[in-house]
Amino acid sequence: MADSIETLRLKLKDKKLTASEKQAVRKKLVELIKKKSLVRLSNGDPIEYHIIYDTFQQGLEPVYFWVLDFMRNKKPSGMGLEVDKVEEEFEASVGGGYFGEMSQKASIMQDRAIQILGHVNTIVRSILNLIYNLREMEMRLEIYDDADPKKQKDYSKVQAAEYSLKSVWMDQVDIKTGIGSINNLARGDLQFVTLRDAFFQVNKLKDINKFDLNKRVKIILKKKFAEYLKWRVIGESELRKRYSIELNYLQSQVDSLRLYTKWAKPYLRAANKLGMTEFKTKSGLPSPDMVSAFSSMKMELTLMAKKKIDPKGVHPTYQKFRFDNENYACLEVNFLFRTMPQPVRMESGQQYVNFGVIDIFFRAYAMTKEDITDIEKHEVFQDMGLVENLTEVSLKNLQEDIDHFLDSGKDTEQEIKVKQSGIFESLGSGFGDLGKAFGSGTKALFGLEVKSAGKYREKEVMKATQSAAAGNCILLYDIFKKAHRMITW
Repeated sequence: MADSIETLRLKLKDKKLTASEKQAVRKKLVELIKKKSLVRLSNGDPIEYHIIYDTFQQGLEPVYFWVLDFMRNKKPSGMGLEVDKVEEEFEASVGGGYFGEMSQKASIMQDRAIQILGHVNTIVRSILNLIYNLREMEMRLEIYDDADPKKQKDYSKVQAAEYSLKSVWMDQVDIKTGIGSINNLARGDLQFVTLRDAFFQVNKLKDINKFDLNKRVKIILKKKFAEYLKWRVIGESELRKRYSIELNYLQSQVDSLRLYTKWAKPYLRAANKLGMTEFKTKSGLPSPDMVSAFSSMKMELTLMAKKKIDPKGVHPTYQKFRFDNENYACLEVNFLFRTMPQPVRMESGQQYVNFGVIDIFFRAYAMTKEDITDIEKHEVFQDMGLVENLTEVSLKNLQEDIDHFLDSGKDTEQEIKVKQSGIFESLGSGFGDLGKAFGSGTKALFGLEVKSAGKYREKEVMKATQSAAAGNCILLYDIFKKAHRMITW
């Protein structure tokens, strides 16, 4: 089953798609939208005009800017349309000077982007280490919280947390005393087998005297338990300070990462735009217009102009109705350049002027606002696929962990605000519901409620949109020929 416009739009909402997969879906979506929206004559033929402009006496740039200015300028010197560039691709022959010039500029942009991305990778590694450390500290702090009877009401959890802290102290602090550690004393030749169990059972220093132990064991137990209590207080305080410091450092590293990726994007986009596209024939072979030994260049450039159609302009009574779609009369101008770039010396340096042939295609489309948005997104994201993958994939993969730590303190503040404003919000919402009920009743009573336009009126506005698009296409084609001294009739 072939994909429809709606199914492709649903596909784009899938968060699992990569940037390249989304770009492929957008490309197919744009093709279907243009096929559906192309204005046709009564016999089914599309409204399309084709002009070949051939000149080796002057540059071709004025032709492009004449079309752009005429579509964009307000009447009477133009058509008053809103114009966007939706496609731009070029290829230069490898034997020409233009290829070397563009490749050199692209290399400079690539080198600068790579330098910045090197800093990005360093920061990402730093963030990974910080997240690992913060996770360990968070687990330890949870044990401290559970061991506090004021925070944890379940005695079994308090006792389990206390055992965990004692194990940490024995394995990481007391073990450094060597043969004098609790573990070594309990299993060594000294045979203090009861020392370890007694250490886990004691909760207060004064309770040690009540234990049924010999004097030597009690002396060692008091010494070890006093050291443990001191370590626990100081250790928790220092751990919380370190946790707070590393959280702040994580925030600064994330801000630095975003800053560096922001700096890298312009260079990556510039390098991507300066990169050339290999034009191919329908059979997949290289374009015959490009010959390696020649100094030639091929470029495809597309402008999309639009103008919103007001329903009340179709019929005065239509202003009383609500239309589901906003319709636009669109005009596409597609330029196919085949040129010979010639270097020209100027005060600012060497520039290239293009001499050759332009194929200009004028096409009329009738589109909805959603159709135009999809076409504009295709151009916006076309050059951003590689950029997003290089600069944002690292941040996206780490985003869940980053949000966990950096947003940990925001939930409590939000709860406090909700509690403080809850009464007023309830009061306001009560009046709001009353106002809504009163408003809807008033509209129904006085007949002010806007009715849906219905299929017939929607169809009539679309017909007017198609007619306006066809008229704009014919007008631009006719005026272009007259302005450039071509035969018209």
